[in-house]
Amino acid sequence: MNEARNEQIQEILDILEKNPKGLSRGEIADKSSFPIENKTLQRRLFALVQSGQVIKTGERRGTKYYPVSKASRAKLGTDGPDITDSEHPFFSESSLEALKMLEKPPHSRGIVSYNRDFLENYVPNETFYVSREIRDTLQSIGVRVDESVAAGTYAKQICERLLIDLSYNSSRLEGNTYSLLDTERLVREGITAEGKLHEDSVMIMNHKEAILFLVENAQEIELNSFTILNLHNLLSQDLLANPNSCGNIRTMEVNIGRSTYTPLNNPHLIRECLELLLLKCKQITDPFEQSLFLLVHMSYLQAFEDVNKRTARLASNIPFIRDNLCPLSFADISRQDYNAAMLLIYEKNDVSPMAEVFGYAYQRSCALYDGVKESIGEVDAYRVQYRQQRKQVMGQVVANNLHGQDVERHILEFCKEQGIEEPDRFAAGALADLSSLHSGAIVGLGITAQQLENWRKAAPGSSEV
Repeated sequence: MNEARNEQIQEILDILEKNPKGLSRGEIADKSSFPIENKTLQRRLFALVQSGQVIKTGERRGTKYYPVSKASRAKLGTDGPDITDSEHPFFSESSLEALKMLEKPPHSRGIVSYNRDFLENYVPNETFYVSREIRDTLQSIGVRVDESVAAGTYAKQICERLLIDLSYNSSRLEGNTYSLLDTERLVREGITAEGKLHEDSVMIMNHKEAILFLVENAQEIELNSFTILNLHNLLSQDLLANPNSCGNIRTMEVNIGRSTYTPLNNPHLIRECLELLLLKCKQITDPFEQSLFLLVHMSYLQAFEDVNKRTARLASNIPFIRDNLCPLSFADISRQDYNAAMLLIYEKNDVSPMAEVFGYAYQRSCALYDGVKESIGEVDAYRVQYRQQRKQVMGQVVANNLHGQDVERHILEFCKEQGIEEPDRFAAGALADLSSLHSGAIVGLGITAQQLENWRKAAPGSSEV
């Protein structure tokens, strides 16, 4: 029986190796040399996904299975068919056992408060939430472009797809009711879906703006409080009762639903822990460890009145955008599994289940973005070439409070002084960027938020004048 099962598993792997663009379960069955019941094939594929030998994307009829390279399987220690069926696609037996505590009602689990030792005992490049084997494997499947290109190059190549996928999945994990198709129409065309809550639409559009902030400023962004506060501001705008809470450390008490965890309530201590968190994060050299560290500790700290987990998920993509790795879109992760792993961090400071969520989600993202570059074309090389000059002249326009024809004259004179080729093309790009400039995209422009506000108010036709 075991020999027959292992032969089936090996043939499934061989079939997928020959079809790297992915196959549905039915297509795998059609290509198999052996007769196999649908339920049996489903169990075999489930086990292969759990063991890291196969990647699954999509749901129901849209489900596809992709091969993981033999080199990656060897690094995972799973290069062979001797595996067992599992009840869960990625949680290990130890994680499932740990998660059983959540079956108890909150009142019987015991109240816990913020544990600063959880952060302080973490030693960058000595403490690891992601094992060496998993980090090596994720690196091998995550690399997308040559190291010599500018930070953010790959994210720009897949920007439109990333805007849709990450906006959809991050919002979905918060209970947003938009479908992927509805999200695509909203992101691409600004068309809201009928019968949806207004805040659901705002949540998705906020994600779009925040992701653009990360992608467009990839070369300048640093892991500091300025970046995190700007990110939160963009994600929370028009969603909080008090607009002043957007991009600011909270001054009120917050509670975590269905949890016994009580976060810090002292604003000074919250800011201090955020700074310590970011100082440690900047010292981490591995992008995958750095990403999971951000995801875990920013969610745990709860530095803001709301929108903490969304901020953490987008911040966790900064290392991938910067290093031109495949981004993390959180595809195929259920809200239930994500929240369960998060509750274990809150109440037990146990990172293991979230590390398994993280590894599984990253493999899904890699499969999702394989081949996307071919379908969307190349990056605008001219735009990349003059990125720094464009930011410089935009900053000058705002700082000098220029408007109308004065802006165009200044940009063209700047092109002449700098010896910029195709000045009309450069000016068109700068003017387009100026028209959509916001407080979350001023990194690298050499201006303050107040200067931007003054420039906006002085614009002809502004209702704020």
